[in-house]
Amino acid sequence: MKHRLIRLPVQLLVALINAMAVLLIVACVLVIVVLNRVDTASERITAEVTGAALARLQITPAAFKSRLDSLEGQIATLSAQLADPDLGNRGDLTRQLVELNGNLSGIRQAAKGLGAAGPQITATAFEQAGDLLTRALFALRGCAPVSGPDTPSS
Repeated sequence: MKHRLIRLPVQLLVALINAMAVLLIVACVLVIVVLNRVDTASERITAEVTGAALARLQITPAAFKSRLDSLEGQIATLSAQLADPDLGNRGDLTRQLVELNGNLSGIRQAAKGLGAAGPQITATAFEQAGDLLTRALFALRGCAPVSGPDTPSS
């Protein structure tokens, strides 16, 4: 009987270590699940923000990229012409500078429009995050099936 009582604290310690190991494993699995959900939510929020920004500019992503590429080409051409000391055609250079200035002012106006859309974008991001959190909590509680990112919530 005494021998059993002496082994009891050691067995209790082993049981506590086993329980802690199980809890640690469960916590790691939950962290992985939450990180996956956060990653999915960030992808959706990024898509929403990009879509809202491009809708605000009333331009397609391909057209936006081509405009940026053309601006980059214009800047490179002007830089090369300005670096040339034997610049002969100043009228053409002036025209290109005026055109580039117009393009840059258009980008400035677009940036102001995107700045004005900031509150709407923030509201959309918080709405998406709130919906994700609500669905995750209901799923963890067992009240609703786990829905994927493409499944609409009810």
